[in-house]
Amino acid sequence: MVELIYGFIFILIAVFLSIKEDIGLEREILYAAFLALVQLIMLGYVLLYVFNYGMLLTYVMILIMILTATYIIYSKIGEKVGSKRNMFIYILLTLITVTLFTLVILKLSSLIPYKPRYIIPLMGMVIGNSMNTLHLALDKIVDHIRSNREILWGYLALGASEFQALKPFMKVAITSALIPKMNMTKSVGIIFIPGTMTGMLLSGADPLYAAKIQVIIMWMILGTALLASLILCYLSYRELIRI
Repeated sequence: MVELIYGFIFILIAVFLSIKEDIGLEREILYAAFLALVQLIMLGYVLLYVFNYGMLLTYVMILIMILTATYIIYSKIGEKVGSKRNMFIYILLTLITVTLFTLVILKLSSLIPYKPRYIIPLMGMVIGNSMNTLHLALDKIVDHIRSNREILWGYLALGASEFQALKPFMKVAITSALIPKMNMTKSVGIIFIPGTMTGMLLSGADPLYAAKIQVIIMWMILGTALLASLILCYLSYRELIRI
């Protein structure tokens, strides 16, 4: 409990700065902090059971992750697009596809033991990072289309198909959304030591083995983030072009 009190100092500082500088994020910060606390405590109890009941509950938990991530993206982006129902389905299909793709590779390659204690956190990383990338990509492409609608119409007037006209906008959006992942991958091990490797080192694992696992995770996150962005763009371009 004492550790939580000290850790909460960081939230109090953020809230103070938000109020002082009139940023207006203090409620969001407090809500996010409280939500993280409740969710992680619940996760701790849930994992105690999941780890003991094999892969069936693991898949159920992964599905809950996908549905939650889909709702989070949709709740922020849904109002900006044409058909809300279609966009929800496209986001859901994208995350399911990326997750299945990752699970198949992990299962066939035996890179990491295919057990709940390994699969759940890895899928959390894949789904969570894909969620962030999709959110950034969608937000960027919607704003870019609205700001440059004349250019889009120009492509269409010159005979380009809807997908061809939208492709330059997709490129800008995906590139922008991937910048955080690219920077993280480029700087890993130099500027910061990621959580997985840190946890393994603290538990006494061999540094080289910890480094191997971490680099696999970094590659997985980067690759699936790009894959998710492309899948969603291919699925939803007809909705996006009508914004």
